[in-house]
Formats: sequence, structure tokens, C-alpha cells
Amino acid sequence: MAGFRFKFENVLEHRRTIEDQAQRELARHLRARMILQGQLEQMQTTIRQSKTDLADALVGRVDLDRVSSFAQFSGHSSVRARQIVEHLAKMEKQITAARERLLDATRQRKAMELLRDRHERDWKREHKRREAILMDELATQQYLRTTMIGGRL
Repeated sequence: MAGFRFKFENVLEHRRTIEDQAQRELARHLRARMILQGQLEQMQTTIRQSKTDLADALVGRVDLDRVSSFAQFSGHSSVRARQIVEHLAKMEKQITAARERLLDATRQRKAMELLRDRHERDWKREHKRREAILMDELATQQYLRTTMIGGRL
């Protein structure tokens, strides 16, 4: 007798593929968020260091060019930081949507796996039933042969 074959195996494989794509999409968004957060942290570190350097420059003779450069740098950094924060806010929405898609894809794959498991369980039960019928038939035939041979002698 042939082994179990799930008639919706192609659908299950398709759902696995969709789930894998959803996982990759979520990972891509999380990686982008991590990069942006790293840029923001690096920018904050640079600003803190620049403030410390500026504070040192304000002791004694004041270098106005240095103060002006810091003010310009600080302004540019603030604009860039605001842009990064806005982009991070958009990324969070994309991450939430990607998580929902992954959750849905996982749910659909698991539903197909449950259906496959149920079909396999039913197939095994039917296979055992047919084997039992076959074994009964063989035993009956063996008994009849033995009885007939025993009866002839």
C-alpha cells in the first residue's frame, strides 16, 4: 500500500513560503530600525562630546569661530535627528504591519498543518483497518486450507 500523501501539500508549501517572506520582511524592517537607532545614538554621542569640547573652549579665551561652528553643527544635528525620529515613527508602523502579516501567515500555515495531521491520522486509521481485514482474510484462508487438507486425509 502506498504511503500517506496530503492532497493539499502544494497549498501548505505555498503558505510556508508566504510565512518565510513575511519573516524576511519583518527582519528587514527591524534591521532598518536598528540602523536608524544606531545613527541616532551616534549623533547623540557626538553632540555630547561636542558640548564637552565647547565647554572646555569657553574656559579662558573664547574662540568665537569654535562657538559658531558648534552652533551650526548643533542645528544641523537637530534637523537630522528630527528626520531620523520621524522616520523611526514610520518604521514602527511598518514593523507593526509586518508583524501582523507574519502572525496571519503563521496562523494560516498552522491551520494547514493541522488539516494535514488530521488527514494523516485518518489515513493511518484506515490503513490499520484495511490491514486488519487483510490479516483476517489471510487467517481465514489459512484456516480453510488447513481444514480442507486435514479433512481430505
